[in-house]
Amino acid sequence: MTNDNDAFEYGGYHFKPYHKFSKSEVDRPLEGDSRPWKRDVQHAMRNMRTDNLLAIRNYNNGKVAWSHEAFYAASGDSDADIFMCVENGKMYVPGENELFRYELRKRN
Repeated sequence: MTNDNDAFEYGGYHFKPYHKFSKSEVDRPLEGDSRPWKRDVQHAMRNMRTDNLLAIRNYNNGKVAWSHEAFYAASGDSDADIFMCVENGKMYVPGENELFRYELRKRN
């Protein structure tokens, strides 16, 4: 989706903008959840995990200090929600206090 010129550096790693969440990815309830007020980013968040190897966060002995604003500034103010780390090929989503690992789900 991106070319090599899109890469930027943050915390000693290089990232490329990969994907912007569509409304359908974040504005729907989790399967089997009958609570209509839960139509928010919870659906997308179910694929996010803390990455203890990268450890870019503001708590629990983060290896690299995290700043949501600084990350997006380094990206050239990209509008992407998912970024690929060049060094490990994994996907990440910037959160308020950490850079979350994002697991891409295979479609059936």
